[in-house]
Amino acid sequence: MMAFEVGREFDLKRIQKELNIKQKNIDNCPISKSELGKIYQNYQNTIPSLEKLKATILSILNEELAGTVHSIRCRIKDADHLIEKIIRNVNNKPDKYKEIDESNYNKIITDLIGVRIIILDKRDWRDVHDSLLKIFRNIPERYVHAPKDIIENYDRYLEEATAKRKGLENSYHAEEPVVYVTSHEDRDIYVDAHLKIDYSKSHYRSIHYIIRYETIYFEIQVRTLFEEGWLEFDHRIKYPYDQNNKKKQEYASVLSSLAIAADRLISFYEKSDFEQGTPENTENTEWDTVEDANTDGLELKEKLKLLF
Repeated sequence: MMAFEVGREFDLKRIQKELNIKQKNIDNCPISKSELGKIYQNYQNTIPSLEKLKATILSILNEELAGTVHSIRCRIKDADHLIEKIIRNVNNKPDKYKEIDESNYNKIITDLIGVRIIILDKRDWRDVHDSLLKIFRNIPERYVHAPKDIIENYDRYLEEATAKRKGLENSYHAEEPVVYVTSHEDRDIYVDAHLKIDYSKSHYRSIHYIIRYETIYFEIQVRTLFEEGWLEFDHRIKYPYDQNNKKKQEYASVLSSLAIAADRLISFYEKSDFEQGTPENTENTEWDTVEDANTDGLELKEKLKLLF
C-alpha cells in the first residue's frame, strides 16, 4: 500500500493537480476551502494516534488469522486522498457527506485505516468470514441502515467503545458485511446470513467489512491474491482519476478475466487430481460456461476444459 508524506501543508491546487481532480468538482463542492483545510490539518494531527491503532489492529488480525490467510496489509489514508475523497463524494453521496466538517469527518469516513486480507483460494473466504464475525462483535442491531446512522451510532456507543483496556471487547461490525460479485457462480459461493450480495461494481470482487474500534471506523477488504494483483494494477493506471479511458478499461478488463480464470483454476484444485493411478473420466461432457458446470468428481483435464 502507498506510503505518504506526513506534515505537508494544505494546498488545494497541489492536491487538485497531483490527484487529477476536475475543476467542476471543486467548483461544485459545498464545503469551503477553509473547512477542507481544517479537516486536513486536524487529520494530520491525528496520524500518530492512528498509527498506534493500526499497529494494534494488525497485531490482532495476524494473531487470530495465523495459518488461515496468505497475508495481511494495513495502511492509513493519506491526507491528500482524504480531501480528494470528500470532494469526489460530497455531490455523489450528499446524504452522507453534505455536513462533513472538522468535528465529524472521522465519524463519516470509514476507511481512515484500511486492511487488506489476502487469501490464495477463494474457498477460504468462509473461514476468514467466520473468524472476523467472532473477533469483532457482530450485532446486527448496530448495522448502519441510513447515512445518518453512521454518526448517530458513533456517538451512541462512544463511551462503551473507548472504555480503557477493552478496545477489542467493545469493537463491533458497524455495517453488514458486503461481498461484491460479478457472476451467478460467485453468488452461489458466498452464502451467509450476515453477508449482503452486491453486483454494482463491474469487474470488482471483494468482501468488505466496516468495524468500529475505539475512536474510529476502519475497513477490512478480503480478496484473493490474483484479485489483489489486477486491482493494484487497475488502481495504478486509472482509479479513481482516469476511469473513462476506454483503452485502459479494455486492458484492465483482460487482466480481470485472467484473474478470474486463475482463481477458478485454484478453486478446482483437489489433491486427488494429482494422485498416481487415478482413473480417467472418458465421458464426453460439454458445458457452455463455467457457471453451467458442477466440477465435483470431474477429472483435472475436464476441469481445465472449462477454463480454456
